[in-house]
Amino acid sequence: MQVLLYNELNLKSIPALSKLIKFLENDDFHSADVKKVGDNLYRAKLNRSDRILFSIYQHLGKPYALILEYIKNHEYEKSRFLKQNINLDESKIPTIKTPDELKAEALVYVNPNHQSFNLLDKIVSFDDSQQSVYALQPPLVIIGSAGSGKTALTLEKMKHAIGDVLYVTQSAYLVKNSRDLYYAHHYENEDQQVDFLSFQEFLESIHVPEGKPVTFQRFQQWFSRYQQGKQLNDAHKLFEEFRGVITGPATDKSWLSREDYLALGIKETIFLQEERDAVYTIFEKYLKFLQENKLYDSNIISHQYLDKLQARYDFVIVDEVQDLTNIQLYLIIKSLHQAHDFILCGDSNQIVHPNFFSWSKVKSLFYKREDLGSAENLIRILNTNYRNSPQVTEIANKILKIKNNRFGSIDKESHYLVESNGHTQGEVVFLQDNNHIKQELDKKTKASTHFAVIVMTPEQKPMAQQHFSTPLVFTIQEAKGLEYDNIILYNFLSQEEQRYREISKGVTLEDLEKDIKFSRAKDKTDKSLEIYKFYINSLYVALTRAIKNLYWIESAPKQKLLNLLGLDNARDTLEIADNNSSLDDWRQEAHKLELQGKQEQAERIRSEILKQKTPDWTVIAGENLEELKQKALAQNNKKAKLELFEYALVYEDRKLLNSLLKADFKPAQNPDKGLQLLQQKHYAAYSFKKPDAVIKQVNLYGPDFRNIFNQTPLMVAAWTGNIGVIQALFEQGADTEKVDENGFTALQIALSQASRDQNYASKKLAETYRLLEPTSISIQVDGRLIKLDKHQMEFFMLNMMIALFYRALPEKIIHMAGAFSSQDFVDAVEHFPHSVLPERRKKRAYLSSILAKNEFSKDAKNNRKLFFRIKRGHYLFNPNLALKVNDEWVNIYDLLSIDKLAYQHEKKEDWWRVDMNERSAEVLEHNKDYIKKQISNIQKNNAKNS
Repeated sequence: MQVLLYNELNLKSIPALSKLIKFLENDDFHSADVKKVGDNLYRAKLNRSDRILFSIYQHLGKPYALILEYIKNHEYEKSRFLKQNINLDESKIPTIKTPDELKAEALVYVNPNHQSFNLLDKIVSFDDSQQSVYALQPPLVIIGSAGSGKTALTLEKMKHAIGDVLYVTQSAYLVKNSRDLYYAHHYENEDQQVDFLSFQEFLESIHVPEGKPVTFQRFQQWFSRYQQGKQLNDAHKLFEEFRGVITGPATDKSWLSREDYLALGIKETIFLQEERDAVYTIFEKYLKFLQENKLYDSNIISHQYLDKLQARYDFVIVDEVQDLTNIQLYLIIKSLHQAHDFILCGDSNQIVHPNFFSWSKVKSLFYKREDLGSAENLIRILNTNYRNSPQVTEIANKILKIKNNRFGSIDKESHYLVESNGHTQGEVVFLQDNNHIKQELDKKTKASTHFAVIVMTPEQKPMAQQHFSTPLVFTIQEAKGLEYDNIILYNFLSQEEQRYREISKGVTLEDLEKDIKFSRAKDKTDKSLEIYKFYINSLYVALTRAIKNLYWIESAPKQKLLNLLGLDNARDTLEIADNNSSLDDWRQEAHKLELQGKQEQAERIRSEILKQKTPDWTVIAGENLEELKQKALAQNNKKAKLELFEYALVYEDRKLLNSLLKADFKPAQNPDKGLQLLQQKHYAAYSFKKPDAVIKQVNLYGPDFRNIFNQTPLMVAAWTGNIGVIQALFEQGADTEKVDENGFTALQIALSQASRDQNYASKKLAETYRLLEPTSISIQVDGRLIKLDKHQMEFFMLNMMIALFYRALPEKIIHMAGAFSSQDFVDAVEHFPHSVLPERRKKRAYLSSILAKNEFSKDAKNNRKLFFRIKRGHYLFNPNLALKVNDEWVNIYDLLSIDKLAYQHEKKEDWWRVDMNERSAEVLEHNKDYIKKQISNIQKNNAKNS
């Protein structure tokens, strides 16, 4: 077999590696002493104490051994690829004698010219073009089609950056996905600090704007009420003109004046000269609409932030750059210390809104500096597609040729064809628009997550939904960024028949047989490109959503464009196998779409496929909780007292327990028994090792339904430490960022339990923490967003302090008018496993350094300003700290209530004992008031200063 080496390996530090490689190349597993130690993970022997970790793959029938890691002195617990704290007894693991005993996984591509490979979430082997780009230094512009590997390439290049690094793109989903790819397999890089931000988050990292960003949906609602007459009645066209022409291109002003707008050239706007005056009048009303509704335009905010922005990054990657405007891109680049330390990547053929993006404008904006050199030297094109089938790619290339022949090239960088390297064969099928075809197609695809329907506009969706029962019906804007094995393209051309006839005007079949060439449009006054670019690009994007097969239906099949594509004979029969997906597949699809912001389709899956419904019980929260208190304590209602008692036990609410005692509710005298009865009555399903009982409820109500105590299943599973249930809920797509009545997430609940229960900490926390840990937590300090990534110690400390808030803080307040100290953290994490917190991070000195360097009053680089020191060694949260909860900013002391602090008894397991004497209660209230006054004063001073 052939041996490939992970590019991150330091080969000089590995003894006897060449000898071991020869053993593997000769399939001599006996001499290499190969043993299986994990899922497609094998170890081979270098010498008496050192080992190599590798995996086995195959490509086109040829086996490969991929060497991943050097393990020195049997220290498997330090491995990136094995679970930490693993205890391997090598003497008990049988030796694998030959590769024939193994089942090798398949690789999509292996470059035979390179012995190394890269690694994100999966093995990456760069082709020659990608490898040449990988070797280049920034500044760099990478242009590539969908599936060309440009994101993987840029992420791998980002690993070489040193210092403060920014990855930014428009899509929040792409941000999360790229972040997860980057840190896959526990990747670490101590030489860099990376921020993965959507552009919206990037703006908020400068300063959180007042109000909400304007969306097209919100604009459309306003415009439909404002609109009068038939002229200028296209809301989408106007919205894009405002953002792509009037507010987006200029970097020296927030928006163009009326005079500037009227003076624009014929190629710089999608409206005719005689229409522009009326367009600008609507724009002025748009500005008033934003102000009156507390909305903001991100282009206008970007210009206003040019003066606020301070350079803070050493390296920047901008992904899907074609989705950004000039001013947005300019603002991002201005955040660099050195203007040339960037990589831009994108594809202008995937623009599905007329924002007037072109690579030439990017060059003119940034490449006039002498130190950047020639613009042409900065640009590299990746035209190999690893995603779509050759059949889909062939049609997509014809679309590009039609575009080039009809309109000329936008710029030199946007006139390339795509080469397919997809090994999956598919087909493009043109079908007649008759009831038989649609019924057959619907019958075979409605229960499958592998088929999606795409239409051009929102107005077409209801028509498509009449014929296709699948919830997976998307407009072209919704479909961008998605991919499915099979795409049904429904009446994409017929609804815009006149426009597509104009697009194909003058193009012949002979033209499409020629190679694509760079050429400018013949008629400089022809505005067709600007008007129709959206439509031809939309068709290109829709086609390339299909990984394997494309099924195309048009009610008006006699169109020249279809003839040019070789689709002039529509079939009247269809042969397709039933393709039903499991309910688990649909749950995962709903979760994925929700993460991508496709809420409409996710809700349809839950209601129509999963048949989920709303629970019929009343959740104790908000007004319902206050009403329950009134019934129980003022009206002496026995049933209400019992419910309030159970609620108090769930949330360890000492204040409520004392109130129930005063109301002569006898069970409050014995909370031990009450807790046992509570668990039997409400949480029996979580006591079983198998998750079946809980999943049965989830199937009825969804993964994030609330029980009567306002807890999600994930919160309860974290509370009980049931790893099997947590794993099942994780696979169901349960949301880890929901909060309970104490303001706790499921992770914080688990940390709270582990901090007082050694058994939970040592036996349950490792797996629980891995499943419940979100990728990041968003906070706001000094009016700006900071994302704490989960690998940062500040992330852990903030979550840990929240988890300890109601347990550890009251005793500190009562006995010493103090707050959290480093010793509280030392005590809490004593039994935490290494995978959650390495030993070096458990040291008191290290914990103290994290608290001290993040004091809100200090002005230092990388200070997140999380903590407020009330006296030496004692810390609370920064009073101006806010967390993002359900997409809203909530102050930490509105989320966590000092008034709800529950005094903890000296015996940790008896937290519920109601024996606080009156003196302790008085001291607690006095010191809480003292702290609250300090917090209030700090907030007032900061508000005054800002």
